[in-house]
Amino acid sequence: MQLTRRGYGVLGVVVLAEVLALTYGARALNAVAAPAVLALVASTVQLWRTPAPTVERDHVPAAFPGDTREVSVAVDGGGVAEIEETIPEGLAAEGASAEASLPTTLTYTLTCVERGRHRLGPLEIRVRDMLGLVQRTTQSGAATRVLVYPPVYQVAGREVILQHVLERSEIERQEFDSVREYAPGDPLRDINWKSTAKSPDEIYVTQFADNRVEDDDITVAATGAAGSIDGMAAAAASVAVMALDAGLAVELRLPDAHVRLGRGEGHRQRLLAALAETDTDFTSPFKSYALDDDVLADADVVVRATGDGVSITFGADERDFEEITVSRENPLTTRGVES
Repeated sequence: MQLTRRGYGVLGVVVLAEVLALTYGARALNAVAAPAVLALVASTVQLWRTPAPTVERDHVPAAFPGDTREVSVAVDGGGVAEIEETIPEGLAAEGASAEASLPTTLTYTLTCVERGRHRLGPLEIRVRDMLGLVQRTTQSGAATRVLVYPPVYQVAGREVILQHVLERSEIERQEFDSVREYAPGDPLRDINWKSTAKSPDEIYVTQFADNRVEDDDITVAATGAAGSIDGMAAAAASVAVMALDAGLAVELRLPDAHVRLGRGEGHRQRLLAALAETDTDFTSPFKSYALDDDVLADADVVVRATGDGVSITFGADERDFEEITVSRENPLTTRGVES
């Protein structure tokens, strides 16, 4: 326990009263110092008898960079308290501190900024007595982990995977699926001239639905140089999600993780979680993040990241990742993907 500013002010009154008592007699001491000392003692006893606050946290769902989450933390106890959440780098918060009488619930908005698994908390709680003379500071509540996936971008190339990687025939050009912007590598016969005519500055192509049932699988391997791992993780996540959406089973090979073959929503979350946590320690600028040559040779899709950018290799076809990126809008943020 320690004195607040108000408490130090009262203590100063007591000291001043003692000086006056020595100068003018005990009446000044009795009239001023005694009530002040009594207030300090009463405040100390009250805070000593107040139970230590306890904290209950809700699970924070996994998110992508730029996503927001509403966080609620229930604080039980007594007295008046200043509550402040511990926000690590990689996360940002608005309204993560408050002053209230306990028990109370602190609710604030958390914004995910950087890929990784971040440690949120514990709460710093400063409990004061009712007079505000004495306070006790504690760190309460276990910290919780917040998983931030790498960004996922919309990329062109489903047909590229089907043809170049799996050596399958083209998608049957029958059932219309959607219209999107042209990306290098799209067949010219897929240009949607009607949509293109409405926007002379852009070229649009038609995507056709793939209704075939396939049991194919692919292996995605990712490697990168120091300082380029975020770009590698985003590219690998984008390719893996695209392959899952095409109905393929996906295996992921990373220098520090291996996600075995699988498909479905649960497997999507496992892939994204592995890419969220891969090589998040950037303390060494000289660290190389590489896979063995035989692992890269066995992979169907290889993601390579350097200081100059990220490349995607589909079999013998190598593309720049920026070149095949259709949109920077994340198609998963509206799906409610959680850990």
